[in-house]
Amino acid sequence: MPRNFVLPLVLLCLLATCALTLNCGSSNTKFVANCTGGPFDVAGDWMLTLTGSGGSVSGPGVINSAGLAVFFQTTNTVPAPGDTAMFPAITGTTCFSGTGTSYGTPFSGGGSASDTVQGTVNSNTSISGTLSNGSSFSMVSDSPLTGSVTPLSGSFLAEIEGQLTAAIWQLTFVPGGTGSSMSFFGTDGMSCNINGTFTQEGGNVSNVNIFDVSMTLSGVGCPATTVSGLGFESSSDYFGINGSSAGTYLYSMSSSSALVFEIFTQGPAAAPQASHGFSSRRRGRPWAGIF
Repeated sequence: MPRNFVLPLVLLCLLATCALTLNCGSSNTKFVANCTGGPFDVAGDWMLTLTGSGGSVSGPGVINSAGLAVFFQTTNTVPAPGDTAMFPAITGTTCFSGTGTSYGTPFSGGGSASDTVQGTVNSNTSISGTLSNGSSFSMVSDSPLTGSVTPLSGSFLAEIEGQLTAAIWQLTFVPGGTGSSMSFFGTDGMSCNINGTFTQEGGNVSNVNIFDVSMTLSGVGCPATTVSGLGFESSSDYFGINGSSAGTYLYSMSSSSALVFEIFTQGPAAAPQASHGFSSRRRGRPWAGIF
């Protein structure tokens, strides 16, 4: 069941006071000082670390040109890889606030959790802030891909991390559109069909590793019907699905659920692992309950 975090009226008033202070000026020089400078160019690839009383978890993600910011967990110290976190819009304005939401995969217990986020864009490469539940976060710019961004072409395999019943998807990619954009179609090998697009932002710039993702699924047993979110290319097999083989991996992240596709070409190190050790993991809350 979703867990909703309701802020006390007093805290809401405090947040409203801070917002008025930011807009109108104040003797609260510390808060104002943290919100000077910018705007910064934050569109790109980032690495998120969330820290709370239960420890720290981290994972990669993307902020697109509209400020949509989505990340997924890769750390296994708190066993919930594939959980996702969506932040309020981060457009490059020095200070930002709003509601952040994390989503749990079916294996980590499902559900979602929301908190108020207060953040500061320190530079083009550094973002930090706090959650209303007492946790903190930091983001640093990331370069997940070695080499240039290129569209996938031909046959690829894929998995969705954290599903209770793992399936190897067979996908076909066709380059098309602006820059390294591409469309794809395929099946989970059972009764669900999928098609969609990865639209690269930034035109023909080969180092803009940001894709706006749209998918439609149809059939029986599909994990969703429509999916929208963000994607990026990486040189890392974050979930160990492909035996950490060298190559280019394509990731997509839903902005409204814990649905992360890892897309890859099977490497020589190991065949894709349909369960990747799920039976040995314990269930946990989204992002370890830090969100």
